[in-house]
Amino acid sequence: MSAPRSPRSSARARAAAALATAALAALTAACGPPAGVKRAQSLLDRGDFRGAATAADEELGKTPGDGQLVRIRIRAALGLGDARDAVTRYRAWREARGGQDDLAALRTMAMTTLWQGLTSPSAQVQVQAIRAIERLEIEAFARDVGERMGDDDDVVAAAAAVAVLRAFPQAPDVATEMLASPDPAARAIAVEGIGRKVGKHAAEDLRLAAVDRDPRVRAAAIAALAGLADPADTGRLTEAASDASAEVRAAALRGLARGKRGDLGAVAEAALADPTLGVRLAAVELLVASRGKDAARPLLVHADAMVAAYAARALRDGAAGAAAIDRALADDDWTVRAGAINLAEVALGKDAARVRAERAAADPVVGVRVAAARLLAYLGDRPRAIALYAAALAAEAPTDRVGAAAELAALGDPRGPTALAELAATDDPGVRRHVITAHRAARVITPGLWSALADDDAGNRIDAAAALYELGAR
Repeated sequence: MSAPRSPRSSARARAAAALATAALAALTAACGPPAGVKRAQSLLDRGDFRGAATAADEELGKTPGDGQLVRIRIRAALGLGDARDAVTRYRAWREARGGQDDLAALRTMAMTTLWQGLTSPSAQVQVQAIRAIERLEIEAFARDVGERMGDDDDVVAAAAAVAVLRAFPQAPDVATEMLASPDPAARAIAVEGIGRKVGKHAAEDLRLAAVDRDPRVRAAAIAALAGLADPADTGRLTEAASDASAEVRAAALRGLARGKRGDLGAVAEAALADPTLGVRLAAVELLVASRGKDAARPLLVHADAMVAAYAARALRDGAAGAAAIDRALADDDWTVRAGAINLAEVALGKDAARVRAERAAADPVVGVRVAAARLLAYLGDRPRAIALYAAALAAEAPTDRVGAAAELAALGDPRGPTALAELAATDDPGVRRHVITAHRAARVITPGLWSALADDDAGNRIDAAAALYELGAR
């Protein structure tokens, strides 16, 4: 029987208590705060953000360099809904520290932003916040996430139930209930989470979901069943390999390539003619899994250059695969050329791959040159890679510049973080989101990342908060 579900609580006192708990470690000194700090903190704890801001300002007039007061003032600004003011205050505080980030202050801002995501009127933003909290395993928000199991929106309830599936006794009931939700997005979330966290113990539920009328649910179920590698599901996965959805077909083929399922080469050969590239590449995986890597040899002359290059990667015979990789590197589609560079080292070995990377470094498309730089960096030629990335910073497309900046930052070149901070100011919210992701990939914090806590796009604010927490503001 499912646990009773209740409307989401929005009491101000509850909000203040949760936020105070989340920021406790950042706002409390080991020896106990002075009286002025205690007063400002007390007002903050009661949810009196304006009073806390006034008290903090008064005390900062006396002790302008007090970090605890600065964090309280920043937190009060966020509580008042003025993220821009909070970011402005943090920027001034950082400058006063000689340009050094204050991880405690960033933690306060990140945690508050995530909590605000949980209380957003947008179900999409709530789900984004829940998933970030689950991925980062932030225990301080466990009860708040658990309460969202009672949300009126099934998508939110499903995400919350999955997030606390092992922590709340009622969560499995709610997740199971969501398998029958009229909202396919909620069903897909529940299926993915149950498959990931329950696995074989929920196999029957996953098998039922594999024939759901919505392709998102079927794809989640097939991917979960694939992870079980149970021979009993071979027939079901084989049938799904001809599903109307390309996502389902690809998941089914990858699932069939796992475990001991016998010779399914005929299924793989049929899928090699699929109109979707991802399905064709999954078919190569299945063919090799069924009949051994030599089964990839005939594919080296396949009409699809990317399939041929993927076969070269599976075969790992440099002499035999060189022609296939070179054909892909000469393809009119730059994504095929970049893909061939990504496969070259495994397919051909280090020396032959380095030769191809040097050729690709002169490609007219910056995306191919960046792929070549990445391979050269992997092969140990850091100076050459850095030179290519630095040149790519002048690319016309912002996304190309973001990728090059992230790679430079990851290699420790100061031009990378500087470029990321500059690119974060673009007017395009999609590019700004890409910049946030690039910070995670490069493992760096720049002003561009924490400035995104005041982004006009709520999703970007959640992503930035999660990235800050992941990168050390915890």
